[in-house]
Amino acid sequence: MSVIRVASGHLFFFYAYDAGFEIALEEARALCEASDSPGIAGLRSAPAHLQYRPRPLTVPATAVPVTVSGKTFPLDATMKIFDFGALSVTLTLHLEDIPLDEYAEIALSLASESGMEKSARDAAQRLFERIRPAVSRPMFAGLVEDYCVWHVGGFSPALSGTEALARLPREIARLLTLERGELSEAAVAEIVRTPIRYFENDLFLAEWSAAFVYDPKFKDTAEVLEFLNIQVLELRFFDHLLHEAIEGVSEELLPRRRLFHLLHDPYEAPLRRLSGIRTDVSLIRERIFNALKLAGDAYLARVYEEARRKVGAEKHEGTVRDQLAALTDIYTVLNNQAAAGRAETLELIIILLIAIEIVMGLLRW
Repeated sequence: MSVIRVASGHLFFFYAYDAGFEIALEEARALCEASDSPGIAGLRSAPAHLQYRPRPLTVPATAVPVTVSGKTFPLDATMKIFDFGALSVTLTLHLEDIPLDEYAEIALSLASESGMEKSARDAAQRLFERIRPAVSRPMFAGLVEDYCVWHVGGFSPALSGTEALARLPREIARLLTLERGELSEAAVAEIVRTPIRYFENDLFLAEWSAAFVYDPKFKDTAEVLEFLNIQVLELRFFDHLLHEAIEGVSEELLPRRRLFHLLHDPYEAPLRRLSGIRTDVSLIRERIFNALKLAGDAYLARVYEEARRKVGAEKHEGTVRDQLAALTDIYTVLNNQAAAGRAETLELIIILLIAIEIVMGLLRW
């Protein structure tokens, strides 16, 4: 077993939830006594514009005790409120001067503990109830997106990023995949294939469920990964919303107009609903992807793109784009049918008026 120790480090567990269409931050601030999030601290050289627009609110919470294998760990809890309707809960455990294998065991045990998400959800729901008056169209969705970040600030004995990757590939691969078993050489090589380095004493690797951050200046990296987790949640939420909308209007494509529907347009309600959903998704997508732009920061942009690729955000974005296109096609079909129905109704009315005029003329004659 490795004699390498983790001199200092953190275990981060991110949980993201959707709470509604929009949150008025100033109103929410008064309701829960929140403060502006520090955002990107600029620990490395970065342009001044690299910051949230607008900044989310931070709400400190009490420690969350989690018991695993008879041992209780007090995790610090912090919550963030984003203006586009998202809540983020971060559970953090600070660790110092422990063997690397013990660090990994604690990380994997907590990651597999179902009570972690329940604690995060309970905290988010309590916050949601407090700020409900500030939420437009409030609805605490059942979806959750979670992500783990394993941070090591320093090893003992000291290792450079290159040395850590060369000496600890299996340990890092297990942390990234949340696997306890022995991974094959080929699997390990694939998992640690695309590291990101900036200084000699740092290293970043990402996978589907977790990221490994070896870096004393870790806070901005953790901030970016938390925000990416929220983006993935919103993409999944849009996917669910659009899927339900498409399924719900399928029957509307069937002919429903009858003679007794002359004064009622059966497509008016679905058209209004589809138009509203399409507009809402487009607006929120734009706000999410403009909330934090990393262009100009070479390191954070690379971290974001690598993690984004590994968590499958591009696939989610593609699905949302496809469903928006499908929704647009359905909207077009329904709109055309509605237009045809209105033309048909108008023709029938004209025919009836002509018939009435003829009958009245005959009666007068």
